[in-house]
Amino acid sequence: MNKSLKIAAVVVVLLLALGCFSFVYASSQTSSDTANNEVVADQQVGQFIRQHPRVGLRAFANFLNHANLSEVTGTVVSEFQGMLVLSTDLGQVRVLLPKMWSYNNQLLNRTELISNTFAGTGQIITVKVLKGEWVKDDFSLNMMIGYEAVNAADAHAYAVLPFNVEASS
Repeated sequence: MNKSLKIAAVVVVLLLALGCFSFVYASSQTSSDTANNEVVADQQVGQFIRQHPRVGLRAFANFLNHANLSEVTGTVVSEFQGMLVLSTDLGQVRVLLPKMWSYNNQLLNRTELISNTFAGTGQIITVKVLKGEWVKDDFSLNMMIGYEAVNAADAHAYAVLPFNVEASS
């Protein structure tokens, strides 16, 4: 595969990821204690989606066409700007976490959820995800968006999303 084709493939995947990020983040609620820079970035993404609605919807539809339900279990390394970093048997993985989560009859933002309220650094957690995967000849790329989490005490937390994720029977 020539270099320009690889670059084009990476650019397309990044645009798809931007659309998915945009859809998830623009649709999520904003917490009052969220950092100002994150709020500004989310507002800019939301504004872009309102001005260009087809871009986000097309990218999200493309993500769904490549997505399947999956689970990832690992030890919490950290949460940083919406990404949960987990250490698994196969190495570290990143899971995108929506902003708000329902846990124990209360709403928590993702930082509160992963700062010892639900699970903290060093604890084992299982996250149910929508996993989109793109495979090329010499590399693959996957993106995981968490929608449910289960901690070591078997307690469940659910992402607050504008849609429900359920397995087909």
